[in-house]
Amino acid sequence: MRRGGVIVRVGSGHVLVPEEVVRGVVMLPSITPVEGLLSPAAGVGLANGEVVVVLCLDPAGLSLSCRDERTIAVSCNVLGNHVALVGGAVVAAGMFELEGEGRVRWGEELVDLVDVNALYAEAEAALWADRTSFAEASP
Repeated sequence: MRRGGVIVRVGSGHVLVPEEVVRGVVMLPSITPVEGLLSPAAGVGLANGEVVVVLCLDPAGLSLSCRDERTIAVSCNVLGNHVALVGGAVVAAGMFELEGEGRVRWGEELVDLVDVNALYAEAEAALWADRTSFAEASP
């Protein structure tokens, strides 16, 4: 069985962004930080004329140079929301052999699928947790 998607190098490993959510690979002119956004959200960017939430795949965070320079991103549709995934380098796209649940084979390497819906939910949960702690601290 085969699974399609985009393979992204993140740190010293790779992940597969599944074809079900991928809209394409785009260039973001810059990434603008937004006060209150917490990891994995990195800010907002302009992708194909549309403002999108930018999520970072790298747990180490987004390099400062990405904020001011053009950045390659994987454009995704997550629960009807368009987001851009950054923090890695696109290295391949296509169909890959499925190796058990949640992994594909790319050359000699087993690559985990990234759950983009869960990444988006994590960003939303962090945002709401920050808002509720702020509301609780306010008089």
